Amino acid sequence: MEAKRVAVVVSHPAHLLTVAGMLLRWRPHILMVNRAVAGGGVNQEDVIRSVFEPLRLDERITSFGISESESFKRTLAGDFAFHASTGVQIFDWLLSVRPHIVLGDAYEAYNFHHDLTRMLLDGAINCYRSFRGEIENYEFPLSCRVNQPGAEVQYGVFPFGEFHELHLNARETVLKRRLIAEAGRIDSFVAGVAPLFPATSVETYREVPADRDYTLPPAGLALYYDERGREVVEAGLYPKAITFRKHFVPLVRALETPARETVAA
Repeated sequence: MEAKRVAVVVSHPAHLLTVAGMLLRWRPHILMVNRAVAGGGVNQEDVIRSVFEPLRLDERITSFGISESESFKRTLAGDFAFHASTGVQIFDWLLSVRPHIVLGDAYEAYNFHHDLTRMLLDGAINCYRSFRGEIENYEFPLSCRVNQPGAEVQYGVFPFGEFHELHLNARETVLKRRLIAEAGRIDSFVAGVAPLFPATSVETYREVPADRDYTLPPAGLALYYDERGREVVEAGLYPKAITFRKHFVPLVRALETPARETVAA
């Protein structure tokens, strides 16, 4: 990938720490889509920018700063146009950076905004291909739970299937650890989550299938939406839970037809 233009798209700023080795090696264009206005993710963008600034990676970052609360509100109201406009923004950003390769959050049925960003990114990539030709599309793991009784949430791994591995060299490993440690020193949320992820010397990613059906949960993974929905409601972040079948699937169906028509045209 060293000879190609690479782009990385994440729903939340802290996700960049999980692939810091990729950022260090490939120095991609970076897009952060969402911004938390409540809970542990508040001010996360500032934290990430500050730790990346000494390495001049902050210069590669674009942020849409889309409010997660507004996104939830529009989803509960069935306002699909709001999210369709985000897909258009992602497409326009791809046109501006013209990458050969794009990596983003994996589809894991764990977090609504992770999956929403993944789905919108795929739609934008499909449209981009109709204008600019072929582009490679990959995803990296964040959090998931295998669909088995008693299974625990796993972080930063693909529990099954084929995937690629990026093995960091000694310098990249040390720098990545420093970035995570510094971000954790500033942000308590990062400090709490970082130990849940595996060793920092290997980063995994896999190709996104072109025919993926986002109205179905990922094969072999549990639907974590309802549980997480209860958690955010109990925490007082949102008045009502987002669920996979009642909210994510209708959103997918509302957005997939226009995207396909655009590609076909």
